Amino acid sequence: MDRADIVVVGAGILGLAVAWALGQALGPGGGRSVLVVDRHPPSTQATARAAALLTRARGDAATAALVRDTYAAIASLEQELDEDLGLRQVGTLHVAASPARVEAMRALAADSGDPIEWLDGEGVARLAPCLSAETVGRAAFMPMDGFIDPVRLADAYRRSARRAGVRIGAGLSVQSIRLDRGRVAGLQTDWGFIAAPVVVNAAGAWAAGLAWTARVGLPQAPVRSQYWITEPRPDLFPRDLPVLVMPDAGAYARPELGALLFGLRGRRSLALDPALLPADTAGLDLRDSDGGLETLEGGWQALARLCPPLLQAGIAHYVSGLSTYTADGHFVLGPVDEVEGLFMATGCCGAGIAASGGIGRAVAAAVLGRPGPVHLAPFAPGRLGPVDPFSQALRDACAAARSGKTAG
Repeated sequence: MDRADIVVVGAGILGLAVAWALGQALGPGGGRSVLVVDRHPPSTQATARAAALLTRARGDAATAALVRDTYAAIASLEQELDEDLGLRQVGTLHVAASPARVEAMRALAADSGDPIEWLDGEGVARLAPCLSAETVGRAAFMPMDGFIDPVRLADAYRRSARRAGVRIGAGLSVQSIRLDRGRVAGLQTDWGFIAAPVVVNAAGAWAAGLAWTARVGLPQAPVRSQYWITEPRPDLFPRDLPVLVMPDAGAYARPELGALLFGLRGRRSLALDPALLPADTAGLDLRDSDGGLETLEGGWQALARLCPPLLQAGIAHYVSGLSTYTADGHFVLGPVDEVEGLFMATGCCGAGIAASGGIGRAVAAAVLGRPGPVHLAPFAPGRLGPVDPFSQALRDACAAARSGKTAG
């Protein structure tokens, strides 16, 4: 593995989606070799800890288009691999408990272009009995939405990429991007140098540190994401419960094998310095000082007013991990203007699973110099100008972007 035409750094879901899309575009024997490298086995870091909501209603048309492309990618993978990937299209219920949220929800839903059913409190309670008819003002039900096992989807991208001739290597740590007169020459790794004229940085929480070895500052920071899972209570949370997006409570929820998986944004998000990240986030302590209870207690009352049965269910699991959030809440995708041959597929902002198929196809098109399904200008790596990726001010802005997020 000492050379390749295109090297993708990172075997999480975004790196594997880019590899899949490159494989689809080039095909076996397509004339350009593609290599994916990662120090970890595929999909064992942020991907494995994602809630994986595939909500289509997004704050901007470009992100919504990337999510729709992921649904198309799932259908394509299921046909190619001849298997059901377990997409649970239970729909999403966007819930509003205040007049301001009702208006914001109307605008968000109207921009999606997907079928919508508007419900009052009683209609909401019939569809999702765990919600309070008295507390909910209005809700928009989007029946085409769903959720999926993120590792299963990532593995489908991986298997399809392998079929197309993409090589995937684990246990190889990338130390730096090496340049030659302003363009990519390859990667320095702990196993030696890999010559490559094109590098796609999909290294997730480590992407900013890797980009900085080429003196490229990314407008993102690793920010803690966390969610809880109740004890199994199918009497309270049926398996066909829709995905719930509840911005008044800063919360989301979905069914999980007879339990309820729910997340709270929290008033204060925890952002880490990318220069101080360990090699493996599995052993990283991302809890509050009291094990996540600070965020849980801060948002519990508002959530319980909307979903009273939570008061009857015990908490069985607490899951935390790192997402990469940007200061403006948009992905970091496409070519780096200052360095020829360097591309980004990072800054997932908590929507990496949902947009993975679209991101894979859009970044692959940019790498190959072909027209893409989505215009990447809103996600350009340099859109915010020069950035110090290690500054406290950037970390604060990225943490605030997560705390203020209202979409699924």
